[in-house]
This record gives sequence, C-alpha cells and structure tokens, in this order.
Amino acid sequence: MKSRISSTLKNISGQLLIYGAHLVALECCRILVDNGKGSQIVGFAVTEKKGNPEQLEGYPVKEIDAYIGQCDELTVIIAMPGKFHSTVAGYAKEKGFRKFIRVGLEEMSALKSRRMISECRNHPELTFHLKENDHDISWMDIMVDAIPSHIYFKFPTLFYKNTKDIFRAVSNCDFAKEYQETLGQYRNLHKIPGEWTEGAEPLADLMQVYMIFSENDSASLSMRGYNPWIVPLHAGRRKEKDAANFMSSQEERRDLKRVFQCFYDDMGETITDQNRIFAEMTGAYWIWKNRNHAAYKGLCHYRRHFIISEEEIRALEQSRIDAILTTPRYVPYGVGNMFLAETPVKKGVYESMLQAVRECAPEDALRFQIYLDSCFYYPNNMVIARNDIYNAYCEWVFKILFRMSEIETQKGNVQTEDRRIAYAAELLTSFYFAKNKDIYRIAVTDYQFYT
Repeated sequence: MKSRISSTLKNISGQLLIYGAHLVALECCRILVDNGKGSQIVGFAVTEKKGNPEQLEGYPVKEIDAYIGQCDELTVIIAMPGKFHSTVAGYAKEKGFRKFIRVGLEEMSALKSRRMISECRNHPELTFHLKENDHDISWMDIMVDAIPSHIYFKFPTLFYKNTKDIFRAVSNCDFAKEYQETLGQYRNLHKIPGEWTEGAEPLADLMQVYMIFSENDSASLSMRGYNPWIVPLHAGRRKEKDAANFMSSQEERRDLKRVFQCFYDDMGETITDQNRIFAEMTGAYWIWKNRNHAAYKGLCHYRRHFIISEEEIRALEQSRIDAILTTPRYVPYGVGNMFLAETPVKKGVYESMLQAVRECAPEDALRFQIYLDSCFYYPNNMVIARNDIYNAYCEWVFKILFRMSEIETQKGNVQTEDRRIAYAAELLTSFYFAKNKDIYRIAVTDYQFYT
C-alpha cells in the first residue's frame, strides 16, 4: 500500500484536484510538487468553505461545486483520514466526478516518515536519529544520542515543510534540560522497578480504563478481545436503534457477559449532548462524575490503547505512580505554533482558549502562555491517574472548556459537528500535568494504534 501510493503520486497524469484542506491534503500537495506535478494541481476542494483558508501552498481552496465544470477532466485525490473517504467519494460522485485516488493519514505518514528518516541518515553529523514507531505509523521516534535509549520522544511525520530547517532546530535543542523544565522527570513506565503479588485483588479494582468510541466507530471496534482493565464506553447520546444494532452485532461475535460491560455516557451525570464539540471529553466528564470504583481510572480511544502489562498495573502503588500519560511529543517551534498550523480551526479557538484560561485560572495564565512556547506535550487527552488526581484534573479542565464553549458560542463559531474545543483540550490536559510535574509522580508509555 505504501509503495503504491508513492508510485501513484509520482506517475499520476492529467489535472488534479485535492479534496481536503488539512494535514494529509497539505502533505499530498507538497509531495506532488516535489515530484514535478505542481502544474497539474488546479486547487483544493472542500465540502464547505466556512472554517477553511482561502488558499494553501499557493493554490485556491474552493467548495467542490466550483469545480463541477471540470469534473470530466479532473482526477480527485481524496486526501484525509480514511474514515471519511467513502462519504466524501460518494458526495463527489453525486456532483459528477468519476476518477478518484484515495490517500489516508497512515499512508501519507508512512511515506513522509520514510523520506525524513532517509534524509536524517544522509546527515551523520546530526546529534539524533529518527525511526518508525513500532506502534503508530503516524509518528516517528526521535532518539537523542546523548540520552539513554529508553528515553525517547514522538516526532511528527506531517506538518513540517522544510526538513533542513527542522533538523537544524532539533540539533539546537537541549532535550534533557528543556524536558525537565517543561514536564519534569522522564519516567518510562516499563523501566520503573516495582513489586507485585500474584493473585492479589482483582485488576478491575486496581484500574479501569474507559475505551471511548462513538456510534460511528462501533462497526470498526476490534474483535481481538480486551484486557480486563479496559471498559468500553459509548460517547455521545445513543439512538435506540444504534444501541440495538451495536448489541446485536456484538452478540454474534462476543460473549454476552462482555457486551453488557459496555457503558454509555448518557447515563448518570452527563454532558453527552455536547459530544459533537467535546468529542472524547464527554467521556472524560462521565468518568469523573460517575466512576470511582478503582484505585486508578482513565481514558483511552478505541483505536489507541495504553501499552501496559498486568505486572505494571499491580506494581503502580508500590512504585508510587500518580499518573500515566502517553509518550510525549516533541514539536520544534513550540506546541502553540503546532496547534495553530495543525488544527483545522486554528486562531479563533486558540484565542478563546487563552481567554478562558485567563478568566477561569488566572493563577495559571502566565505559565500557560510560557508552556505554549515550549516543545513538549502529552497527546490525545489520554490519561490514567489515581482517582482523586483524575477528578482534580477534570475539575480544572472542564471549568475552562465550558467557558471556551460559551466564548465560542458568543462568536458564532460552534457548529453541530465541530471538534474545535476537543483539539484545545489536548493542550490543556498536557499543561495540567506539566504544571503539576513537581507534585505528581508521572510515568509515560506508548499507545498501540489499531487500524
């Protein structure tokens, strides 16, 4: 698949329309230009213009309807995460387009990472090296020569355009010092010594990690079987027929006892009606307000699971671990700049986030601004923590998120299916644990990404 996409983008002929206006589309455009295909690109297409830029890489961004007059001549490159491909292709077909190439996030990430790794190898003077991550193709590992091999960081495959400038910025970074100043001590979960007693209390009493999925994801849930500390949590108000379909499809493939361990975040104290803008954070809210049954609790995604063993779970108390987060990402030029460049909604929600922090947590406002200039963050809103710490984190972050929602509504920016506040929540979640780096004993681990 990877070589097919590379070959296709290199040899494609005729006029090209890139459907998409975010990371995958940007990288697709850059690769086409690098392959001498820039003159064949007529522009970028989007379903709706609102919230999208006027141009990207010098090419216009227009609604798909603007290109209907050229539909017979154009090859449409659908460049976005794979879960949107079928819907977008169907919509474009209704408009009269017939020739399609599909490029997904994983494919583009793999193609870009191989390029960057190859370039890195061509510069032996660099003080670091890159390698593909064993668990998630959309990020690389960056290994710093002066730091032990069990201390490493995630490095973005997409987003950056000029590799030479990026390598220069990375070479100038004092990783050990900057990490310590930003996130505190690096603790690799798998390298922390700890004792545990086999046959002790049930794992469900020690840890419950709620695996967030939506009605759109239920058909894609892996049937490999879950670890006993994973609890499926349907986020977003369920429709009766959707719940019934989910249950019946599961009954065909799984023991009924496991099926009935699925929870729904529209039960109990809930903000499920706001799932379209809060995404997985409605699940985080539900966990905070309704689940206090284990020593540690947390959140993962249906396609992203913490890599952690039973032995490590049983050793958490003895190891005095307060929270487990995903392996930090290093982003040259700062996490604030990364957010502005990478997040589709960009500047407006960024300003709303800063305003909400100033109003709801004025004691943190200056530190948060400094944090946004730093280069490390914990991604994905994935957190496992002691019960009281998870609750404290939620109390802090939701006060800000709710205020953000009010500000965005006043601006007229919140749409029915706009995840802008969930994107901002990643930075807020990361900052909360960064600001408590000297209070909480935090360990990190990779997550396994399931396609």
